[in-house]
Amino acid sequence: YEDSVALLEDLIDDGNDVTLLTNWASDTFREARARFPFLEKPRGVTVSGDIGLIKPDRAIYDHHVASFELDPSASLFIDDSQKNVDGAKAAGWQAVLFTDAPTLKADLERLGIVA
Repeated sequence: YEDSVALLEDLIDDGNDVTLLTNWASDTFREARARFPFLEKPRGVTVSGDIGLIKPDRAIYDHHVASFELDPSASLFIDDSQKNVDGAKAAGWQAVLFTDAPTLKADLERLGIVA
């Protein structure tokens, strides 16, 4: 957990535009935000429970792109569910499956996002 948070914070500190897309319920995410300060660091968050859409439905990826004015082909989606990764790819995103922080760091290095 700590390695993943450190990687997220490093990405933001290095000037990467980080947004979150979560399938959490509205009240659950509010509680998580209060408990985990790192959830305040990304530029913004799309919470499934707030908009009535859920990954891997194409509409949630499109909503997130529109909300944050993202170019999905220039954005990287990271998720611990292969179905959600496949959904993001189908919506035009680059996407990787999260298994652990060291593997994600290697993926980010391979993609040229971190050195």
